[in-house]
Amino acid sequence: MTNHRDPLRVAALIDLPRSSKSGGHVKCWERLAHAAAHSDLPLDLTVYFSGRETSEILGPRARIKQLPPVFSTSQLKFLPYLPDHTDLAPYHPRLARELPRYDLLHTTDGFFAFARTAERISRLHKIPLVTSFHTDTPSYTEIFTRHTIERLIGKSNPLSHMLLNHWRIPQKKREDMVRRLSRHVQACQHVLVTRPEDAEFAASLLGPERVDQLRLGIDRAIFGPHRRQRAQVEFEYGIPAHHVLVLFVGRLDVGKNIYTLMTAMERLHAEGVPLHLIAAGIGPAEADLKQRLGANVSVPGFVEPNDLARLYASADVLAISSEVEIRSMAGVEAMVSGCPVLVAEKSGVAPLFNHTPAMKVVTGGVEPWTNALREIATRPELRQSMRAEALAYSEKHLASWADVLAEDLFAVWRAAAGKAKTELALAS
Repeated sequence: MTNHRDPLRVAALIDLPRSSKSGGHVKCWERLAHAAAHSDLPLDLTVYFSGRETSEILGPRARIKQLPPVFSTSQLKFLPYLPDHTDLAPYHPRLARELPRYDLLHTTDGFFAFARTAERISRLHKIPLVTSFHTDTPSYTEIFTRHTIERLIGKSNPLSHMLLNHWRIPQKKREDMVRRLSRHVQACQHVLVTRPEDAEFAASLLGPERVDQLRLGIDRAIFGPHRRQRAQVEFEYGIPAHHVLVLFVGRLDVGKNIYTLMTAMERLHAEGVPLHLIAAGIGPAEADLKQRLGANVSVPGFVEPNDLARLYASADVLAISSEVEIRSMAGVEAMVSGCPVLVAEKSGVAPLFNHTPAMKVVTGGVEPWTNALREIATRPELRQSMRAEALAYSEKHLASWADVLAEDLFAVWRAAAGKAKTELALAS
């Protein structure tokens, strides 16, 4: 369909604010945009984010644009906490004016203003629509609906009990989001997924031939065992040399299951197990971490990628306690750095990496996490073998961002655009 004189024009839509402190969803598309800027693919890529209006030219055929939200969740001041803000408007007029110029639209959620606007423009202008799954929004909706009710009304309040247990409001909100996602997927020509359960869900709506895998990439110049500076990290964070260093990377909130990890660490400190936690992230659990773990925790806030690379390569283990992950950029960055990983079984992350011995699966609850951390702390030979497995796995199986762009995304985009063009020609 295309050649270098006629590149495929793609708009990728990420309805989240972009900043240095953004999470993996945003970082993924930033890195894909930079990969496109250095690629010789017949591709012209614009990645849209929500936020103060800006335009950043990365190359002749790659750019990042930000458009102001119509109705941001940041305006809902009564909510006690949201992990990130998005645009709740059903339609984004400014985006709608820009999208008809593209050959293909790629959404990264099925719920908010960018995605819903793309659905309408796709339908009106016969532009093919592709989507990819990055966040388990239905599960997060259930978690934070429950959290909001408990915080605003109180856990012991009879009304809270009625809302949570009788009317099952959090579960119903989750079901609403699943139905909305189903409608969006059915409007798409193709879906890219990571987890097997998401592949089954999309295939049940579109058929398996219209579902493909999307990997996470890695920048080996930033992340790798060459970034190890254990003595320097111990000095900077005041960690005793004989302590086992546990790293957590992500939002410090209930959605990431940080309280389970926190309680397990408390129990092990009471036993005298020499562990130190570095919780690299921001969120409302920061004060509880400091109060409950004291000198045995460091909470540096957001950590820039270059400094984070030192932590991955210097830590003894990464703890992925979240039970609602679709992908895990932290897991990829840790393994390429030679860092062993403990990962929650419910997250579904371990199967994404073929259950590599570099990852040890932990069943839900405080007791399993306590046992897993105790084993890591008391068995240096296990840490050594997992570190070797992490490096071996990453060498054989982890792709670059350029590979992900060319092999996972562009291949699907080109096929979807070509099919749409053929169908349009036949219909006319």
